[in-house]
Amino acid sequence: MGGVLVAFEGIDGSGLSTHARLLAERLSLEGWKVVLSKEPTSGPVGSLIRELLRGEEVDQDIMALLFAADRLWHLRRGVGGISLEEALRREYVVILDRYKHSSLAYQSLAAREEWVELVNSLAPDPHVVIYIDVPVNVALERVRRRRERFFYEEEGRLARVKENFERVLKRAEGKGVLVIRVLGVDARGERSVKEVHEEIYAKLTDALRSLPR
Repeated sequence: MGGVLVAFEGIDGSGLSTHARLLAERLSLEGWKVVLSKEPTSGPVGSLIRELLRGEEVDQDIMALLFAADRLWHLRRGVGGISLEEALRREYVVILDRYKHSSLAYQSLAAREEWVELVNSLAPDPHVVIYIDVPVNVALERVRRRRERFFYEEEGRLARVKENFERVLKRAEGKGVLVIRVLGVDARGERSVKEVHEEIYAKLTDALRSLPR
């Protein structure tokens, strides 16, 4: 039996960080061994990525290479004392705020998707992707409440990234990745953090019981 790699994915402003944290805290309280981390990391390559994303122009080929390098650092060296590979060997539930499918959705705005997939080929697929689906206009309004905005956080870019995610996640499902889709906004409007969290928790814990490990 090994660990389980769970990746939260979605466009900026979807609430990934909030829900990754809430899920990790709840599973930990229930006795699961949990590691919570995020990408880009706070490591040397991740810090460079954050700096570049503050710019007006971003070369997607360069960013694809940097994200892939940061991801391997994350897997092999880790952040905060344990590598992701080691955590999985120790049978942890590893919860990530973004992983390789974000690279495929974001960097393929300009870089060839096949090439982005190739440079990420050393990173294993997650067992589960939790995709929080939020309309672009809602996501951007949430982003505007923050002090700082990054390169991708613009309406046209995010709309294209959202389209890319649909294609990328369908392909992931074809490769055996369990994709859990959760609406952040429904016909009544924005769903509460509690409501979204409860759906994520129920679907993920059901998946943890049934996943072959």
